[in-house]
Amino acid sequence: MALAEPQQAGVQSGFIASTIGVTAIVIGRRLVTDRSRFGNVARAFGRGAVMLGTVGTALMAYAVLAFGLSTVGVQWPALSLPGPHEGQVFDAGFPVAESSPEPAPADPATEDQTPAEAVPESAAADDSTQQGAAPAPAEAPAPQAPAVPEPTSFEAERSAVAMGAGTLAYALEGRFEAGTYPTELTTASAPARIALLDGTGLAPIPAGARVLYSVAPDRSAWSVTIIGARFGATASYSSAVGTVQAG
Repeated sequence: MALAEPQQAGVQSGFIASTIGVTAIVIGRRLVTDRSRFGNVARAFGRGAVMLGTVGTALMAYAVLAFGLSTVGVQWPALSLPGPHEGQVFDAGFPVAESSPEPAPADPATEDQTPAEAVPESAAADDSTQQGAAPAPAEAPAPQAPAVPEPTSFEAERSAVAMGAGTLAYALEGRFEAGTYPTELTTASAPARIALLDGTGLAPIPAGARVLYSVAPDRSAWSVTIIGARFGATASYSSAVGTVQAG
């Protein structure tokens, strides 16, 4: 029961509370202490009941505390087993503006057919000068954030998602103030990063990582959880706490 606590993408979303763990502890202690009535086999089962009851009760208490903190924007990673259905996450990409179609080449037959003698000499000189000039270079694309290397271990992935959460906190706190935090964020690829809805990059993340972003109804506080795609490492940040928690 303790390992079946409800969660969404590694974040606690509810809890299951039961007295079965306390009952196991009480019965186990009775079997262990009453040596004259129960044998060694019963005492061994009693010790096992005390240990399992203690662990189960601790896990349930953790779930209750984690769920209570999630209501104020603090998200602790869930210790329960993942369910078959997880919460909604952002798509790994954002709409790219379509490029405007190139103008069709001009038809030589429809070009200006003004006689050469009617063209002013100054205009003819300008035309001859422009024909020999090189075309203006196209505007260079805006530089993109460096891509995060694909993690090869759990520690590397945990470091990458923690760096992403910290960078996002720095970007949002520097760009927005309490009451004006964005209501939604998205993720972009090539390179993988967290971005605003207009495509402005905010923080790099490992490729395929899932991002859970939430904001208070009055937009005065926000929190984010980044979950690695390869090893499942997580990193969380809440503006109410101000620190990155990785696990």
